[in-house]
Amino acid sequence: MFALGIDFITGVAVMTDAASREKAEWPPHPARVFMALVAAHYESKPLPEDGRETEAAWVHERAALEWLEGQGAPQMSWPEASPRDVVKVYVPVNDAGVPQNPARVKESEMRAALGVMPDQRSRQERTFPTLHIGGEGPGRHVYLHWHNAEPSTEILAALTGLTRKVTRIGHSSSLALVWVSEMEDAPSPAYEPNAKATKTRRGVQLRIPAPGFLAKLDQCFNAGEIDDFFDLSEAILTRTGAAKNQAKTAFEERFDTAWSTSASAPVRVRPSPGRTAHYSRVDEAQALIVPSSFDSELLVLTKQEGPVLGLESTAALTAALRGYLLQAGEGKPEWFTGHSAPGLPSTGGHMALLPLAFVGAEHADGHILGLAVAFPRAIPAADRAACLRGRLFGSSGDDLEPELQMGNLGTWTLRREERSLPPLALRSATWCEPSSVWASVTPVVLDRHPKHDQQTERAQWRDEVAASIAQGCERSGLPKPELIDVDKTSWHRGAPRSRPGPSGMPWLPGKEGTAPRQQVHVLIQFPCEVQGPLLLGAGRFRGYGLCKPLGSLLK
Repeated sequence: MFALGIDFITGVAVMTDAASREKAEWPPHPARVFMALVAAHYESKPLPEDGRETEAAWVHERAALEWLEGQGAPQMSWPEASPRDVVKVYVPVNDAGVPQNPARVKESEMRAALGVMPDQRSRQERTFPTLHIGGEGPGRHVYLHWHNAEPSTEILAALTGLTRKVTRIGHSSSLALVWVSEMEDAPSPAYEPNAKATKTRRGVQLRIPAPGFLAKLDQCFNAGEIDDFFDLSEAILTRTGAAKNQAKTAFEERFDTAWSTSASAPVRVRPSPGRTAHYSRVDEAQALIVPSSFDSELLVLTKQEGPVLGLESTAALTAALRGYLLQAGEGKPEWFTGHSAPGLPSTGGHMALLPLAFVGAEHADGHILGLAVAFPRAIPAADRAACLRGRLFGSSGDDLEPELQMGNLGTWTLRREERSLPPLALRSATWCEPSSVWASVTPVVLDRHPKHDQQTERAQWRDEVAASIAQGCERSGLPKPELIDVDKTSWHRGAPRSRPGPSGMPWLPGKEGTAPRQQVHVLIQFPCEVQGPLLLGAGRFRGYGLCKPLGSLLK
């Protein structure tokens, strides 16, 4: 068992929310706390003259950070905090240019050179969202709990030393004291990661570290390349003769370009905050959540290049993606190919492909931003990666950018979505958040042709369609719906109508010579919350019958 305690010494926390510069972040996300530890680690990086003992301690700290990032999302407890008014201030910019050789600055260039002085720089608008933390003494402390973590003596000692080096979390004015807490001294956690199907969906979304996060921070910080650039540039400017030529050669080998006074220095990139986890209160009344047969972690593929296409192009897009993935499908398992044998469809669950479109908002128009792969929940992550290697991932795990050829519709280039804050349509939570009320975005293709006529026996037709959809839910392991409504129009703004025509959805292509099956939009209320993705009907593996949470219970 392992826990970290945090005290914001002045009772004030200055941390900007990743989604809005006008909002303060609270509680401090586990990823932010981890980055504060990393910053403290690098600020105490030993110099060559510090000796082997100091260098060994630094190496142990890095090993401890790598251990910590692999422990998963912690449980947490935090006090209430009240936001202060956000005040806009104007500060000197930090990116003023520095002369390569200040000693040789000409008089005519002096004014520009003085731009490195704060009082000579232009000023830009900045905000510093601030929170006042309530409580006194231990009542105002934040705790991160890893109940299943078992650090070794070396790792525990390294983390204890590292936490003592942390001076702030967030802005430099956000002074903090961090310590390794004895579990018996820490209060019971009030919030826990909400990854299980037995939790509720109320709570907060927090950024968390994950394996590889430290290496990613190193890559974004780019310290080695930046140091080499300025060291070699200084050597070129200050040396003469053979030493100068040697430095130029070293520069060209390091950066694959010839040195010049106008050469641009390598840059540091703002790091992606990584993964997120949904947190809910431990002591909440636990409402049952029934998961669908698909994993709620979608593999999201963002459109990089290609024409703008709406949801009416769903069949063409999913067919193109499926064809691309199955080019190397020989010998792949049934859950991946969708066939138990050549020409025989699978009788069990298999991979589904979904269109991710802009729907459900005031100005939504239904254009597709990307596609997603939904995996059967029972398939391990290693098996998924093995089947997608060579198509979406390279042999070393690097992302590939597949091209989808769609004839007259053009070509799309895709790439796995890895932004920290992608558009809502490209987030798994948008399509998978637990809800008791769902409505279709693409129409549900009925499993069979209704016996009643829609025009002359409308009431009986609606009852028959609703019964068919309810049976489909139960066959998929979902609870029997309390209410089912059907219509030609979706309950989500921007979604196309259920039938072909202007602003309508084409019939889902079927076997040649067979009449297309009817398709309808549905609204479903379940007796409990259901976790998505929710895919219904005969076209559920090809992007039809994709539902989205509607947001509130019907009365």
